[in-house]
Amino acid sequence: MADLAARGYTGVLHTFSENDFGYYSGTMAEIVAISHDAGLTVQASPWGLGRTFGGEAESRWVAFHADECQVLDDGRRVAAACLNSLAYRDFCKEWADWVLDCGVDSVFWDEPAWVVPAHVGVDDALRWTCRCDNCAERFGGPVPAERTPEVQAFREASVVDFLREMLAHVAARGGSNAICLLPSTEGTQGLADWNEVAALPGLATLVTDPYWKHWDGSAEEFVRRFARLLRETADRHGIGAQLWVPSFGLTRDDIPDLEAAIAATREEGVEDIWTWGYEACGHMTSLATTDARLVWEAAGSALTRRPQTATTEAARADLADLDLRSTRDLVRVLNEEDATVPAAVAEAGDELALAIDAIVERMLRGGRLVYAGAGTSGALAALDASECSSTFGSPPGEVLAVVADQDADEDDRAAATNALLGLPLRPVDCVVAVSASGATPFVLAALEVAREAGALGVAVASVRDSRAAALADREVPVVVGPEVLAGSTRLKAGTAQKLVLNTISTVTMIRLGRTYGGLMVGVAPGNEKLRERARRNVVLASGASEDRVDEALEAAAGDARVALVSLLAGVDATAARSRLEASDGSVRKAAGQ
Repeated sequence: MADLAARGYTGVLHTFSENDFGYYSGTMAEIVAISHDAGLTVQASPWGLGRTFGGEAESRWVAFHADECQVLDDGRRVAAACLNSLAYRDFCKEWADWVLDCGVDSVFWDEPAWVVPAHVGVDDALRWTCRCDNCAERFGGPVPAERTPEVQAFREASVVDFLREMLAHVAARGGSNAICLLPSTEGTQGLADWNEVAALPGLATLVTDPYWKHWDGSAEEFVRRFARLLRETADRHGIGAQLWVPSFGLTRDDIPDLEAAIAATREEGVEDIWTWGYEACGHMTSLATTDARLVWEAAGSALTRRPQTATTEAARADLADLDLRSTRDLVRVLNEEDATVPAAVAEAGDELALAIDAIVERMLRGGRLVYAGAGTSGALAALDASECSSTFGSPPGEVLAVVADQDADEDDRAAATNALLGLPLRPVDCVVAVSASGATPFVLAALEVAREAGALGVAVASVRDSRAAALADREVPVVVGPEVLAGSTRLKAGTAQKLVLNTISTVTMIRLGRTYGGLMVGVAPGNEKLRERARRNVVLASGASEDRVDEALEAAAGDARVALVSLLAGVDATAARSRLEASDGSVRKAAGQ
């Protein structure tokens, strides 16, 4: 709920199933309270209730009330409650009482309709309901087996009458009602005249959900058509208009359609727009796609009309007097905030390890480690890349950074694209994109080039499920929370990035065999201090005398790794160098260990 509020959403719909009603009534009340605490209005959907509302949830009620279930036109009884059953109407009122007691702001009567045959295992779309005794009593005699105009009118009138009774019950308790009609005005599920529903006493909001892919329609045309019908009908009766767009089941190729649908809805005068469902249903097998995270970010940006931002941008109310505090207190605050960073990095440990394993696998095949970043992130990436050669003996070009110029705009996508294309990027390469927000255009462009090239993409950000993560193969989310100075990612976010980059390069080099034990045996001896360090490391690693180490280093032209392999394997420098080349630079492998 906090995530929804942070992204700019103002309301949430929770599904209240019969299973929740029977076993988790108190839990649902807690969820409503948590939602309200986050500043969200709450709608309650009768999820799968009686098989007469939208939703995949199974109905317990029909299992105990078979005689109150619908009857198909061919006489078969199916597992869906009859809308004309007095017992079922009473049950729906009990459900409504429960959700109102939970504190919801509105009861959302979701897609009320006669059952869809396929939903109850009937593989014949031409079948329809209902011809039960309850319906016969209201019809004034047996309901004909043919769907005549009179039968069709009775079916639609039954839906409206059912809703009239439900709305009156909720309104009598002081509750608010919304009705979501299927985007259809014909066929076995559609209502020909939406005015009959819009005119019902107690209705506050008329809703529809034109999911164009489900109805085989054009996103822009289909959604516009029903947005216009919704707006005109709602205005005619002085009630609110709300429209839902799907974010589930969509891929990156569908994002333009999603954005066009939202734009068309607004152009038709409907501003109350919702989406189903959270995180584009990325955790729900039958509704998810591999692009769910990217779709979710796109939906959020389009619906809230603002880019999705990391929590690092949030202003902290407890620091409103920061500029009035003493120097000592400011030092304490910054130190305490910095102390939280290692825990945030540790929390991302599993994702970080998986990313490093993927990097090592490619680098063992000759790939390169390419960092990409802008601003503080870019500076830290460049620093880490520059130290790999001197620390680990990494050959030139093996680890490098593509960084936005300090004077350039981080929005310069072309700069990143041109730099990576100029390498050129290969399938065995790895691109680690670093951005606190996970939405920096320079970084997104780098990941797009990596994807096109078949290279590994890794997104390091201070927010989960960022736009960068949606483009990457691996995500390393290090959520450090709001900064002491809102948006100043050179603070905790920058510290976290430095720790993550340290870990990536160090563990990668260890896995590649560029170290021996805990010793930097690949250190480049560029000055006297480093030459002495290399000498000491070879002494410690080999256990040989200092005289033998000096001789081995001289024969190896100062290359500590060649000298160490020579000593450990008992071979001359030429053979040691050949062994290292054959083992991809791994000292242990070259030494036969």
